[in-house]
Amino acid sequence: MFLNYIKTAFRNFLRNGSHFFVNITGLMVGFCAFLLIAVIVQYAKEFDSFHTKKDRIYRVLRASQGEASGGYGTGVPFPYAAALRKDYSQLEKVAAIYGDKDVQVTIPGTGAETGKKFKERKGTFFAEPEFFEMFDFKMLTGNAASAIREQNTALLTREFATRYFGDWKQAVGKHISVYGLHIMVTGILENPPANTDFPLGLVISYATLTQVGFDLNDWVGITDNYCFVLPRADYVADQLNGLLTGFVSRHVPPSHAGYKLLLRPLAEMHSDNRFETFSGRVFSKELATALSLIGLFLLIIACVNFINLSTANAINRAREVGVRKALGGNRQQLLIQFLGETGFTCFIAMAGAIILAAILLTPLNRLLDMKISLLVFSPASSIVFVVLLWVVVTILAGFYPALVLSGFSPMNALKSKIGIESIKGINLRRGLVVLQFVIAQVLIIGTLIVISQMNYFRNADMGFNKEAVITAGFPNDSINRLKLDYLRSELLHQHGVKDVSFSIFAPTGNNFWATDLRLSTNHTDVADMVVNMKPADTSFFNIYKFQLLAGRIYYASDTISEFVVNETLVKKAGFGSPEAAIGQRITIGGRTRPITGVVKDFHVSSLREPMAPVVMTTIKRSYRTANIKIETKNAKEVVTAMAGIWNKTFPDYVFEYSFIDQTVADYYKQEDQLAQLFKIFAGIAVFISCLGLYGLISFMAARRRKEIGIRKVLGANIRGIILLLSKEFLILIVVAFVIATPIAWYVMDKWLQQFSFGISIGAGFFIITLLASVGIAWLTIGHSAIKAAIANPVKSLRTE
Repeated sequence: MFLNYIKTAFRNFLRNGSHFFVNITGLMVGFCAFLLIAVIVQYAKEFDSFHTKKDRIYRVLRASQGEASGGYGTGVPFPYAAALRKDYSQLEKVAAIYGDKDVQVTIPGTGAETGKKFKERKGTFFAEPEFFEMFDFKMLTGNAASAIREQNTALLTREFATRYFGDWKQAVGKHISVYGLHIMVTGILENPPANTDFPLGLVISYATLTQVGFDLNDWVGITDNYCFVLPRADYVADQLNGLLTGFVSRHVPPSHAGYKLLLRPLAEMHSDNRFETFSGRVFSKELATALSLIGLFLLIIACVNFINLSTANAINRAREVGVRKALGGNRQQLLIQFLGETGFTCFIAMAGAIILAAILLTPLNRLLDMKISLLVFSPASSIVFVVLLWVVVTILAGFYPALVLSGFSPMNALKSKIGIESIKGINLRRGLVVLQFVIAQVLIIGTLIVISQMNYFRNADMGFNKEAVITAGFPNDSINRLKLDYLRSELLHQHGVKDVSFSIFAPTGNNFWATDLRLSTNHTDVADMVVNMKPADTSFFNIYKFQLLAGRIYYASDTISEFVVNETLVKKAGFGSPEAAIGQRITIGGRTRPITGVVKDFHVSSLREPMAPVVMTTIKRSYRTANIKIETKNAKEVVTAMAGIWNKTFPDYVFEYSFIDQTVADYYKQEDQLAQLFKIFAGIAVFISCLGLYGLISFMAARRRKEIGIRKVLGANIRGIILLLSKEFLILIVVAFVIATPIAWYVMDKWLQQFSFGISIGAGFFIITLLASVGIAWLTIGHSAIKAAIANPVKSLRTE
């Protein structure tokens, strides 16, 4: 019997090749999308889950007092770790780790060999030994905790050691030059997993920070210094937040104690978008939930397609059902047969989906800058997941069509009197198609809004000129600072270079100098505000074309002599107007100087953040960035010539540059990736929904074929028949649009609220979506509507 079922199934698949292909395609695409989303979400969920103590590790974070949101910080002052160990016996371990994003590493040459130079933009850390007692990073050689107890010692990962020395096994005991210090390699780490927020590469002992120039007793300065705590196993960690309340007031000077401490679990580090991570990536819970729902809905609409297409094709199998019932087959046997066919179809679709997902992972990883694998689940979990998914989809997609097919009357079936009008549930199928297009239209609207927001970011006025400006870092030590005049002269003599400026940082970027400001009327030690300090020479204003609203820029000087501020600072200080701010005296770093100029606000970071108060002045000893305005013509040749000048000026320093406009674009890399995902999944949703429309129009055309035949006999023309069949689908799409509009508006409005600057949601997004949906629907149903309209009415009426 079962062999006969298998033979019959294959015959039906061959006989109805197009129907089988559409069914397989819809299910395969739905399976594939669901699988890829499941892998992405699981990959993000598993970040740093390999640490055995992961459930007990907490990150120490800052939250501004009295601020409900926006007042959060990740870094803490350097002395925190030592003070926490001393103050709290409830803590089993405390560990600090500091990350540096711009490090020059030199490997000394041996004999006649010249040394090698590397510029590390990520992967360089200073860590306490306790960090490796708390976190599980595998060692290949040496003991991590003991290897970095002394100053001028470091660990390298296998990747970094291989790059530096060729063979990682030969690296231990050798020296590297970093920050002008000779550092000994004392151990080798295995490369960290891809899904960690600690992208370790070069880990220097925390004690070496003092030799780099940091004060480990400074309770005021806040850097990228992270602190983690491990409570004792017998202690309730939630109680620690209460204990830490008095910590800030005990240790931090009152002028800088305007924040409280929070403890957040390590498990939330990758999903809490209020705080930064060393990896620079956050996968919020809201995003994970949204993607999970999209994956689930795509799978559901794929199942809906199967139901619609199978019931539309049911009439073609009526005689088979009649013959089987006449030969003694019962309904239970027929249910098993048709569910088995569905299971087989789902199996092929799932196998195809897994192969397709494996193929698509490479471009998807490139798009998302990830290293995702289908093996993100354990082998046992993967098998259980796939089998359960296959069973659920088989039942979900196959039960109703099997119920319909097995319920045919054998007498009517053998007399060809089974009409598709006898198949009930048309309103359910209409509702399911509406659901499909609700999902598709929400995704289309969301995609249009995300793309529009990205275009706004790219074209937004940053408040300064960002075109054709190159920035490059240079060594900041006292010897190399003496070379700056020579560097400026050589660059200005280079054809294609228009101007050169030196500053601490570019006008915008991830690096910043936050410091306290007091007004001249303030006679206390409490700061009036925290400002973004931008030391730069006077050419800085010529290159970036800041708009001067009042006064003048400061005169050239090597030290602080005058200040230029922005509009936001004028407002926060209560000066009233830019003109009124001129001549006002402010105090920064113990130096009181006058304001000589006010510039129009400019963005010092991404447009997610509100405008910050900015102070600009001259501090030559802080300069570490060259800002170079070039001609756009022959830019490649100009950069090559600049590299030669750079290498001659700083022979031990790698020339690494970036364009300011690219720096701005990099702010929104994650949003760009989100936009690409929206495009992909919106396209999949539209594709699957169109298959659903195809199934429903096939069903409706078959169900109404007698009506169409009668109308044609009575004189109806083809155009009228096409409009008759199409009108209902237009109504369904409009109903879907009415439902999708408020959902899309609410979701995308919440998404836009994370940005301080952005677009408003206008009617254009919804009009374009409606027109696109109608156009796509017409293209989908047109063939079937025309086919039904031109059919010979004699064939549909011959049984009457």
